Amino acid sequence: MVKLYDERDIAFSRIRLKQDTKAYQSYYEKNPSYREGDDAIREKDFLKNLKKPDLFKQRFFPIFSQNEHIMQQFYRTLEGIETKEKTHLPKNFHENIKATLKHYGALDVGIVRLKDHHYYTHHGYDYDYPKQVYGQKIKSRFKTAIVFLMPMDLTYLKRSPHIETTLESMNVYLNAAYVGLRGASYLKSLGYRSMFQSLIYYITPLVPLAVDAGLGEVGMHNHLIHPKYGDKVRIGAILTDLDLVEDGPIDFGLEMFCKRCALCLINCPMQSISFKQRRVNGKRFYKFDDQSCYKIFKNAGTDCAVCIQSCPLAYDIGYDKVMDAKNNPEKIDAIIKAHLENHGRRPSIKTPLPLVEEK
Repeated sequence: MVKLYDERDIAFSRIRLKQDTKAYQSYYEKNPSYREGDDAIREKDFLKNLKKPDLFKQRFFPIFSQNEHIMQQFYRTLEGIETKEKTHLPKNFHENIKATLKHYGALDVGIVRLKDHHYYTHHGYDYDYPKQVYGQKIKSRFKTAIVFLMPMDLTYLKRSPHIETTLESMNVYLNAAYVGLRGASYLKSLGYRSMFQSLIYYITPLVPLAVDAGLGEVGMHNHLIHPKYGDKVRIGAILTDLDLVEDGPIDFGLEMFCKRCALCLINCPMQSISFKQRRVNGKRFYKFDDQSCYKIFKNAGTDCAVCIQSCPLAYDIGYDKVMDAKNNPEKIDAIIKAHLENHGRRPSIKTPLPLVEEK
């Protein structure tokens, strides 16, 4: 049976529900098992718990506090672009659009033809774009998803769980929205209805979409892992009515690698990650406690990326070496051993970046 995803079930959607509202009462009447745990972490803005002086917050938060507003303007810009008469495109145009998105800044690009199970069934609590539509059925349908990956900087992630992680997350979310805007604008100018997804607006879950687009497999921490770039990536997607040649899922032996590594599980400060697997629509995921994961966001006042910084595949092992180790225990163990010798069990940098360092 095909599972359909509901955005209302996402932790970041659940914790934005306000107590004593109709939406709150309706959701937890249907999902009572979430209520107690969600109430313990319910807080829309975890950043206010950052353990820094107010003066630091006043100076630091404006670095990214306007990002959501900028993304809203991106959508308005796209809406203002007229969909022109369709331009004739060659059969290999999928190669052109991939190269174009890489020119804009994407690391890698994959294509998948959209099916009903790729979409969320209902809107969750988002960032008020284009207006607050919590609980409404998602009706928008496109033919194709062009999924792309954006790079994250390890020098920020290795300082997790501190404010540098939020800085990098917000920066890359904005970069992904910018690439999405440019790609969707390009396709509209060629005559094809197009939309991009971003931090403030989703109608599909991106990890399953990226897997189907051939951009990687799902790791033990439930993040996408690319065979070359590892998990230090964020996912973006453009949805369009343009028919394109699609890619297929890939297998580079990640299941065995994760079982022999498990550094994300070992290092997780909240013990949110599990060895236990589940399969959803043919994809492998691991059981994951999203409530305990979010506790460190709330307690530390910042994003946590300890699981990402822990993964050996984030450390530029090399595509050929990763592929050569596929389902080979000895070669996998050699990669993990070299990683531990070079970086330690949990690679981290204790000193703050100059950008956020107190003088």
